[in-house]
Amino acid sequence: MRHLVIVLTTLFALNASAQQLIDGVAAIVGEKAILYSEVDQVTQLFAMQAKLPSYSSPDVIQQLRIRALDELLNQQVLLEYARQETIEVEDRSVQMQLEQSLQNIELQYGSLRKAAEAFGVDHYKIKSYYEDQIRTNLLVEQVKMELFNGVRVSRREVEDFYEVWQDSFPAKNPQVDFSILSLSVELGPDKLDQLRSQLLGIKQDIESGKITFVDAATQYSKDPGSAANGGSLGLVGRGVFVKPFEEAAYALKVGEMSAIVETQFGLHLLRLDDKQGDQVNISHILLMPVADDQDRQTTSDKLLGIRDEILSDSTTIAEQVEIYVTDEYIKSRKGQMGMTDISLLPEDIHDLLLNIPLESLSMPVFSGDQFHLIIVHRRLAGGKINLVDHWAEVENMSLEYKKRDRYQSWIDDQRDRMYIQLK
Repeated sequence: MRHLVIVLTTLFALNASAQQLIDGVAAIVGEKAILYSEVDQVTQLFAMQAKLPSYSSPDVIQQLRIRALDELLNQQVLLEYARQETIEVEDRSVQMQLEQSLQNIELQYGSLRKAAEAFGVDHYKIKSYYEDQIRTNLLVEQVKMELFNGVRVSRREVEDFYEVWQDSFPAKNPQVDFSILSLSVELGPDKLDQLRSQLLGIKQDIESGKITFVDAATQYSKDPGSAANGGSLGLVGRGVFVKPFEEAAYALKVGEMSAIVETQFGLHLLRLDDKQGDQVNISHILLMPVADDQDRQTTSDKLLGIRDEILSDSTTIAEQVEIYVTDEYIKSRKGQMGMTDISLLPEDIHDLLLNIPLESLSMPVFSGDQFHLIIVHRRLAGGKINLVDHWAEVENMSLEYKKRDRYQSWIDDQRDRMYIQLK
């Protein structure tokens, strides 16, 4: 995501600089000139990040320009140091990030050409400009990695840091370390059969010409993201869709519709609109079954039975997570989520998480369209950060502070050593 933001900023900058008739040199670092247009681009980025209105005062904008120039100077100092020390990054690393970033752009816009049209630049420039940006970022990160290699903080440094800065730390929300087993509401087979019949009827109407695929998707599909576009998902590569959907998509010929495809989201009818290399342009119609009280009761009863088995030591919550949970991250942790800020969890289970006795297994609780069994292992009360409950966090803040201090001292020293001229 960070790289997607960078590329969008780069494209915005390309568009802005294309409209600029006169440019000039703002500064020189070693052999590299920093242009006024580059300062303007970073200033615009800072303004967007700060959500400043376009009518902000000239003084505010000027402060951002000063900050932008300083940021560019520091970046060029790092790059000049990398050049002098012959620090390089592998082309393979650049290409891997470039491919991922270009895929992200294509996901958002449908193709690089469409992205270029949206930003008013030539499409062939996107790849080259973004490749340069990635290489620059990786070089900067490589220099910083070498600079910070071996930086540590002692216990005394952490304690001193806390003593100085404790009043500026924001208050902490309560945190809980818990395990969870979640079951989605299981729908009766009759509901899926009804949806399957409905979707087959839609397919027959499309094949007979009674309705177009685009109109059918707009009218019937329950995927709000694609229904408005006639079901189109744009040009997408492998690894984006869930497995059954992807397998069906890549098995189609251009213009062909699929059989009914079932995923955890519902039932799909796919059509392959285009194929470019290993990327497919897919449209789909999604029908989603709606659970009723009987379905919810059936699922709750099933989870209640699993709870009885866990309490009788016939199984464990970790074993049941392996059986029922499809989320790979949760499965990899065997359901234990670790210390988590309560504000990141659904409000309707806050009371349970904060009040259930530790290491006791909850009754099935409904939240977020699923039923859950929960065990809370540990809690941290909210309030002021302290060294007993939040040592690791304070230690990390202390380390980052030390790194920033070392970085600024190093940058200042390098700027004294290098040829820098401000215009």
